[in-house]
Amino acid sequence: MVTNSRKALGHNVLFQYGLQIAKYLFPFITLPYLTRVLGPEVYAVRAYILAAMTFMQVLLDYGFNSFGTKAIAECSSDRARIGFETSRIVLLRGALVVVGAVLLAAVTPFVTIMAENPAYVAIAYAGICFKATLPDFVFQGLEDMGIITKRFVVSQTVATVLTFVLVRNPQDLLWVPALEGLASFIAFAWSWDNVLRVRKIAIVRVGAGDLLFGFRQSTVFFLSNAATTVFTALTTLMIGIFISDPAEVSYWSVAMTAITAIQSLYTPITNSLYPHMVKRRDFALLKRLLIVGMAAVSVGSIAFACLSDVVMWILGGEQFVGGSYVVAMVSPVLWFSYPAMLLGFPVLAAVGQVRQLTVSSTVSALFHILGLAFLAFGGWFTIANVAVLRCLTEAVMLGLRVFYVARYFGEHDDGKAFQQ
Repeated sequence: MVTNSRKALGHNVLFQYGLQIAKYLFPFITLPYLTRVLGPEVYAVRAYILAAMTFMQVLLDYGFNSFGTKAIAECSSDRARIGFETSRIVLLRGALVVVGAVLLAAVTPFVTIMAENPAYVAIAYAGICFKATLPDFVFQGLEDMGIITKRFVVSQTVATVLTFVLVRNPQDLLWVPALEGLASFIAFAWSWDNVLRVRKIAIVRVGAGDLLFGFRQSTVFFLSNAATTVFTALTTLMIGIFISDPAEVSYWSVAMTAITAIQSLYTPITNSLYPHMVKRRDFALLKRLLIVGMAAVSVGSIAFACLSDVVMWILGGEQFVGGSYVVAMVSPVLWFSYPAMLLGFPVLAAVGQVRQLTVSSTVSALFHILGLAFLAFGGWFTIANVAVLRCLTEAVMLGLRVFYVARYFGEHDDGKAFQQ
């Protein structure tokens, strides 16, 4: 039984890596084409509204995917319960779609680019709604993630081909959100067909009390996910304000792009391990992943620092090599973040310690924000000091999660396999 479950975990990890590769591949294909065809001024419309839609995506998800994955994993053999949990999240997401539309309608007239392009905003929001209401939590909770990768590849292939066919000049701007929305709709239709027709999961009535409970539980997950987003965005904002040298700003941007790309290699493991741990509390496997993973991450982090000039040359060209010191200074983030991510949702959330997970994310975010304020008002705001702060923030998050996991193991018997 354990062997079969670990085989399923292995398959899910492979599918998740396929998904990560595809998420990097398709933008790499379309981005150079769109920037050239639309031109800088028109492409700026797409870039700005896309950034705004990222915030709407965070709002509409609201932690439902993490909460739903755990809820489905805990009742994976009870079809009626799966239907109830699915229905609860569908209703909550539907309500947030309406709230998001109202907020967007209120904000749009006051933002110049959005006010001048209301049709683009409306079409882009429709696409975000399709994306935000995907039932991925069902597939993740049932540990059947292959469909997520397959539908992404197919939908993005359709959208990419049509982009090259239909987007030929700046006047074709509205085709861009329409085709991105089409990809989201294909994924939406494919996924819900699988949930409703193939898996025969029924949508049922859910009481107001159950909806409120689900919203409260999802809020905890939302806060945990949002904390990292907040301090990342604030760091970028403050660097733009307090660093006058554009080259230094660019160095930071490229370095963090490299860090994010490597951290994305950890995500397939944590996404696949999360439902596995909810169902089985497989701490023996967790221990192996930590031991083997930390050995690989240690070597990788050192290599990343030593080859910092190569990294900057590949990502930015010869003119960026002078910023290789930034890559070297932020490389410890890679070492701290692997165990921090592994002990996060796959352990703390899986064993019911979601509030502790949220505390670790929130406290580390506050530490980072206070650190930025200290550097700014003390006159020490440099890229080097921000890099050190970024590493310390990741260390604080890891330390808190190690503390909470150790305390849980000390109070419960199911962690003995890890301690041996």
